[in-house]
Amino acid sequence: MQIYSAFNDDGVSVLVNDAELDDAARTNAPLSTELADAAAQARRTDLIPQVRASLDGDDRARKLAAAKALLALDDRSAGELLETRATTETDTVVAKSFTAVAARLRGPESAMQLFEAPDTDPQLARLLVSNYNSHLRPEAGDVRFLIRALHRYIDRSLPWLTTLTADLWDNGVFLMLNGLSNEHSVLLLREQAAERATLAVLLARLDEYTDDDDILAEARSLHAAMSAD
Repeated sequence: MQIYSAFNDDGVSVLVNDAELDDAARTNAPLSTELADAAAQARRTDLIPQVRASLDGDDRARKLAAAKALLALDDRSAGELLETRATTETDTVVAKSFTAVAARLRGPESAMQLFEAPDTDPQLARLLVSNYNSHLRPEAGDVRFLIRALHRYIDRSLPWLTTLTADLWDNGVFLMLNGLSNEHSVLLLREQAAERATLAVLLARLDEYTDDDDILAEARSLHAAMSAD
């Protein structure tokens, strides 16, 4: 029986097993935050109806976990549902998260276009990057998106990037590096010489813009991983 380490409402890691997911599949009830997270890890597409039901209510953590679970489960048809919910959602963080997930469900190119639009809300743009702080299995387009986003951050070549505080800039870059360090991203980078070369140049420039030890360590680790034979 598989066991998953999943986050609950309080952001605490708890253990969920396949039997609990099987029990959830036999009901039409919304999932808890940790069950939604575990369903994403387990690729339990049979739980998509329950995950969708978890988008309702007042529990921010559960709604965010459910949206990212739909992303990991590649529920493309949920994009329209998320966009509709975003228009009525009173929690602005949840609303923008729904919009960000819906954009990625249309494909990495859609997310990239929204990220690079000069009038995109800065918080929404950061949430597009935060999509990769999930159980989404990156595609080649995701790798290209993250590299272009990192380039934008380093050059601060979008209007809203010029106003970011150092801590928010660091947070965005760390999320990008985390997404690029995903085992699937690394495998794609090893196959894509042009993207790998571009990223190597960007990673080498990071110490000019931040002294965050975690970012610089992640950059070194990523460079080594994608260059390994």
